[in-house]
Amino acid sequence: MKKLYKLTDHLITMGAYISGLFIIVATFMIFFEIISRTVLGQPTIWATELSIYAIIGSCFFGSAYAVRTYSHITVDLIVNNVNDQFKTILAYLSNALGLVFSLIFTFYGFHHVMKTFELGVTSASLLRIPMYLPELLLPLGGILLCLAFIMQIIDGGIHKGGEHI
Repeated sequence: MKKLYKLTDHLITMGAYISGLFIIVATFMIFFEIISRTVLGQPTIWATELSIYAIIGSCFFGSAYAVRTYSHITVDLIVNNVNDQFKTILAYLSNALGLVFSLIFTFYGFHHVMKTFELGVTSASLLRIPMYLPELLLPLGGILLCLAFIMQIIDGGIHKGGEHI
């Protein structure tokens, strides 16, 4: 069970690295587009679209790591004003609700990707990218998010706040 736990944590961390890589790639594509457009007078047909996909991918791949490291924005007005036992109950409840949301998101994300694949939908740009490819980033990120919430439920307890793992 410990190997599975570590493997899952490793997958979530890999998602964070992929997310960072997407941000770096998007930054370089946008920089290249700016230079190409202003200095050379030749805008690209690919930089804007691909950088949008990279930024979307970074959001969904990085969200699971944000859950694991308590980096998401939280509203803790109620949590800060109750005892530790109730804080634990609220932690389990919020992680369970996050898991339910993530499961629904992932299920319908895959359903949408399959429909897009079946219909052969492509982007409206000159690249004509099959849309199931960038859309696949959403349910894959959803799987990581489901794993992150499961890990949070397994860990249980209360996060004291302020520090990151």
